[in-house]
Amino acid sequence: MISFLLGLGIYILGFLITVISAGIFSSGGQSSYYYGIIFSVLYLSAVVGVSASHILRELRKKDNS
Repeated sequence: MISFLLGLGIYILGFLITVISAGIFSSGGQSSYYYGIIFSVLYLSAVVGVSASHILRELRKKDNS
């Protein structure tokens, strides 16, 4: 349950950061929210990639022991 809440918190934080930074790419309006959604998906995929690399590292350590 804690992992789920942590993942949800990271996702929301990434979405907020990207919505704020989407103002750089857009002059305003609804399209900035679309940029926010796109960047939050990219942010989430980065988090998943980092998590997967940590899991693989721990599995390799376990195999070498």
